[in-house]
Amino acid sequence: MINSISRLFFIGLVCASTLCLLATSLVGQQVFVDDHTATIVEPSDVIEPFYENEIFEVVDSAPQVTDDQRLVIKNPCLRRREVFTVLGRDEVWFISARDFIAGETDVAELKVCQAVDGDLVERSLSDLTTAHQSGDALSTMIYVHGNQTDEEFALFRGFQIYRNALASTSGSRAPVRLVVWAWKSEQEKPRLYPDFKLKAERSILVGDTFAATLNQFSDQNMVVFGYSLGVQVLLSAFDSSHFLPRPNDSTQYQVMFAAPAINARFVACNMLKPGCKVVPIERSIVFTNRKDRAIRVAQSIIRRENPAVETTIVGLSNTGKLNVGSVTEIDIFEEAGRFHSIERYTRSNTLQNVTADFLNRVASMKSNQPLILE
Repeated sequence: MINSISRLFFIGLVCASTLCLLATSLVGQQVFVDDHTATIVEPSDVIEPFYENEIFEVVDSAPQVTDDQRLVIKNPCLRRREVFTVLGRDEVWFISARDFIAGETDVAELKVCQAVDGDLVERSLSDLTTAHQSGDALSTMIYVHGNQTDEEFALFRGFQIYRNALASTSGSRAPVRLVVWAWKSEQEKPRLYPDFKLKAERSILVGDTFAATLNQFSDQNMVVFGYSLGVQVLLSAFDSSHFLPRPNDSTQYQVMFAAPAINARFVACNMLKPGCKVVPIERSIVFTNRKDRAIRVAQSIIRRENPAVETTIVGLSNTGKLNVGSVTEIDIFEEAGRFHSIERYTRSNTLQNVTADFLNRVASMKSNQPLILE
């Protein structure tokens, strides 16, 4: 009996010593937790544990000379902080229109900041538009987020999109100036459907603010990317009376719509007006997902209120009720899965390749076309 206890005690000491040695060997090295997040999080998605307010970083044996910047951003979904790297050749900007819930168009009141030296630095909209028209090599891309996104989440999603859709294709695309355009869309009502209707109506109004923002840029040579209800913000902006025509501008927008959620009233009242408004869009790519339940719900709402009309961007375009240039729809279910998640969509190789192609197209036009100043 005593010998058995002694053997167990000895084994315990050996195991404890081994764990101590392993812990010592890990000092200064990085321990990664799963960084795959989704708007809808299920237990099976979180493979490894997550940590709140704790970051494990690599300590390199030799310093590296680089212009890249690292920013620590809170992930509101998984309650932890993440380190994002912005390549030295790129820029990341943020515009907040969260106070413009009624569609105000005084863009002087917009809040603007830029990621600089690992921090967010206050800027002005004129700083951004001046950088756009400066003639540098960067292609401007503006991203508009969807529903249930507060200010903290908008910030995190912006860097998440940069990491997924842009940093991963840095070797095959032009340098990018990513601009995240945030609007007030966090959940305000306890039930999902009334809350969605509230934000769907707001997205139409906010479209006027986005149109006024686009008017400040010297040309239309940029990529515009909307996700979910952000798609409605884009459509409302292009249809807005505040969206100014540019007869002397030969450039056109390259537009990406992902997981589109379109407001039923907008379909009935705006897109069915006689004579579809001409919009300076060269090409639109619609990324859809046949298993995305949020897309199907948004389409069912349109069918319920307007049984005879089309429910998709491609269908509305083909029937002459929507003008968004040459339209191509791509189903990325095989790459994104069934989740209505910008994280999953932007990890799609197809979406990444289209983004790179659009940015290269913008860069090519930028080098060949004179700047249009109006």
